[in-house]
Formats: sequence, C-alpha cells, structure tokens
Amino acid sequence: MINEELNKMIMAAMKGGEKTKAEVYRAIKSEFLKFKTAKDAKPFDDAAEISILRKMHKEREDDAKLFEANGRADLADQNKYEAAVLADLLPQAASEDDIRKQIDAFIATTGEPKLEKKNMGACVKFVKAALPTADGKTVSTIVMQVINS
Repeated sequence: MINEELNKMIMAAMKGGEKTKAEVYRAIKSEFLKFKTAKDAKPFDDAAEISILRKMHKEREDDAKLFEANGRADLADQNKYEAAVLADLLPQAASEDDIRKQIDAFIATTGEPKLEKKNMGACVKFVKAALPTADGKTVSTIVMQVINS
C-alpha cells in the first residue's frame, strides 16, 4: 500500500523543501524495515502497515501532550505536525455499523443465538480479519457491549 510509494513520497517532500515531512517518511520506512527484518517476523501486509502507522501516530500524539504539559511548545508543535502527516496516510477507520455487521456475521457462523464471553477472542479476530482498518480497542469495546446486551 504505502510501502511501494514511500521512496517517491520522500523525494517529493525533499524537492518541495518539506524537510520535516521527509523525516517522517524516513521514520516510516525505518519502522517498516524493522518489522520486515525482525526475528520471527509476521508477514508484512496492509494490516501490518496500518498497525505500524497507527502506533507511530499515537506515539506522536502522546509525545505532543507530554511536551505541552512540560512547557515545551516547540517540541509539541513538531510532534503535532508529525502526527498530522501520519494521520493523512492512515485509511478511514471502520465505522461502528460495519463492526456490528461483522459481529453479527460471526454470530451467524457459530450457530448460537447470541455472542458469549468465551467467544470474544475469536470474534475480535474475525472482525479484525474482515476489517483491517478497525481499531482493536474499539472492536473489543463493541464486542463487550454485544455480549452484555
């Protein structure tokens, strides 16, 4: 998805004089390379790319909050900009309705009338496989709501 275009994105940012954006793209390339070459590495697919980008985005947002709390507005602004660049690369997250539809599809495959707590892990995996852009925490929360209803 993004991995194939990364070198072009770096070159375009450098030619456009956007040094910080180029640094963010290089950091993404570095994280992708770490993932691919890690011991016992999982397959590098679109879901892995999204996961890495989400992690990097969250790190930048958390760092910006910390820098703001400690009076370092310059570093907070830089991290906010980097988070915005990463957010532009992330695909639209799956909606709550899409997640609920996948949960209903999972319930239909089990043959049971409703979702039980013992099937929560399998249900989350099913939804994440069908919707790789869905946030795991959101999926877990909705699955728990369905179980408790």
